[in-house]
Amino acid sequence: MIELRGSKVVLRTMEREHCRTLWEQYEVEEPIPTEPVLPGHSLEGSDKWFEEMQEQQGKTQIYLGIFIPGGDLIGDVQLAGINYRNRSARLGAGVARREDRTKGYCTDAAMVMLGFAFEHLYLYRISAATTANNAGALRVLERYG
Repeated sequence: MIELRGSKVVLRTMEREHCRTLWEQYEVEEPIPTEPVLPGHSLEGSDKWFEEMQEQQGKTQIYLGIFIPGGDLIGDVQLAGINYRNRSARLGAGVARREDRTKGYCTDAAMVMLGFAFEHLYLYRISAATTANNAGALRVLERYG
């Protein structure tokens, strides 16, 4: 089990019930993005997400929940497409409910995950992308290059 601490969040391995919680709570960013949005559709979908996550955990991805100090799960962060030979990966993060966004949680989670990637996994290159309408993610990505 992985547990990493930031100044605002704690990142740790998610259990099946955590995936279900995120799927139930996820609120789509407005306007609706052009990419497919999977969370929120079904219990079976969240279980499939959990199984896929477990299958790749530590191999080609590190997937962690974003928890606030009170213990509530508010989102997730991941290093995906990890290539240990080329020392690269892609960073992704999201906060489920709109009321928890713009409070710096995702920024803190991203910074903690980047520190883990560079200092413990010895990765060299991390990339990230987002949709044009995701102003919060754009700010984080621009701030940290």
